[in-house]
Amino acid sequence: MQRRTFVKSLSAAPLVLGPSSSLLRAQTMERIAPATATPGFAPDIEIVLRAQVGEAALRDGASTTVWRFAGELMKGASDALGFLDGSGHIPIIRARKGEKLRIHFENHLPEDSIVHWHGLNIEQRMDGHPMYAIPPGARYVYEIELESRAGTYWFHPHPHERTSFQVYQGLAGMLIVHDDEEQAAGLPSPAHELPLMIQDRSFDADNQLVYIGPMRHNWMMGFRGDYVLVNGREPYARDVERTAHRVRIVNTSNASLYHLRWSDGSPFTVIATDGGLLEAAREQATLTLGVGERVEVWVDFSGFQAGEQLHLLAESYTPSLQNITVEQGGRALQDGARPIASFRFTEQAPVVTVRPERLSEQPALDEREAVNSESPRAVAIAMRRGSFYLNNRLFGAMQDVPDENKVKLGSTEVWEFSNDSSMGMGMGMGGMMQMAHPMHVHNVQFKVLSRTGSREDNALHQSLRAGFTDYGLKDVVVVLPGERVRVLMKFENHTGIYLYHCHILEHEDLGMMQNYLIEA
Repeated sequence: MQRRTFVKSLSAAPLVLGPSSSLLRAQTMERIAPATATPGFAPDIEIVLRAQVGEAALRDGASTTVWRFAGELMKGASDALGFLDGSGHIPIIRARKGEKLRIHFENHLPEDSIVHWHGLNIEQRMDGHPMYAIPPGARYVYEIELESRAGTYWFHPHPHERTSFQVYQGLAGMLIVHDDEEQAAGLPSPAHELPLMIQDRSFDADNQLVYIGPMRHNWMMGFRGDYVLVNGREPYARDVERTAHRVRIVNTSNASLYHLRWSDGSPFTVIATDGGLLEAAREQATLTLGVGERVEVWVDFSGFQAGEQLHLLAESYTPSLQNITVEQGGRALQDGARPIASFRFTEQAPVVTVRPERLSEQPALDEREAVNSESPRAVAIAMRRGSFYLNNRLFGAMQDVPDENKVKLGSTEVWEFSNDSSMGMGMGMGGMMQMAHPMHVHNVQFKVLSRTGSREDNALHQSLRAGFTDYGLKDVVVVLPGERVRVLMKFENHTGIYLYHCHILEHEDLGMMQNYLIEA
């Protein structure tokens, strides 16, 4: 079939991957009535957010058919809803901690969908669990009182077995939360922010998106794109003033991991991770971002000359840690890395800004308060017979929660993600292979306590590990092959069913996901 016909047919029906009976049960579950507006809820910000088919200028030449978020601001400050520069189709929502958001999500796609608000501590029905996916033509009303710290969050579809396809087609957005603590720190204003969303994509001769085929082997490997886009554009370039900027970087690719550095060799000054501001800035030479991870860096451009350029360089890796940078297209390589974003400095006179010493006070997370410090809750990552497992389970019925996945509201726990068992590829492919898995837990921000390597450790692991941001608060942590990573989290504010899963979207859709229940 021609590509357009194939994609059209693929988007109209669930992907045929030969799912287990548990996945079929999940698909055939009776629908839950969509959430509707609550009369007593008085929103500070009200938005209509539509998922629909549209067009976007992703590259030079013909426009590309995408699935995109569109919308309109019904109530709130004028900057509460906008679009990332260079894209015109990737929304950015700005709000303050304590504000109430009402978002009318309308599904104008040819299949079910729902939106997950990645990184927020949020009520179960507002989290975007796939059990709440709505059909074409339906509406789901999110009512969110922002309890999360100032930080860079994001949102994306989360329907089971279709998350990877819908995100790939273009459905993702950025959510930025501000608060008084951030304001007091004296960081660059939104006018001097550079929000950067990184995604890899492949195109045919007509500039239309090409996704991986329906064979299960392709999905197990995760999607690998021929080009790296920033803010929905390839190439991405921007003129910037010669003063301090706050750069917000989000990896919203399907499966790729990025190892980043500046073209002039200067270090990154990290001021925030997934869960918001650090207590004080930290410097490191490189950054390694798995899918779903965010990082904020403070950078002073005042020392550059007008017309000079600085590039953000990236090495791209598959989940099996194959370096595919050379195989990708785009600007010419610089010392083995691809320039994915270019900043050209304007004629405006430079303004020197002093970086603030203290940024925030971190929320208290004390391992001594953990109920299981001596015996962490184990999450074993494995693959057998062509399927991915967490603790020997595939994702089952939408509301099934194993007894060992139940936690108490108000409790603090240590979880240990272990990626130290060999994963047989099976399916006649032969050989053994291990992958890096970015593990995401909904509804919490956690602290990374330790990262333990093994005999599989090598120079590549060490290089990537040097770029991790295993400090501050996180909701995604990359677990390299052979590693065990211990994290500390507290279950606050809300009871209900939430998810934890690998954030390689194809793995998530293949069942590498589990419910957990927060009980009163």
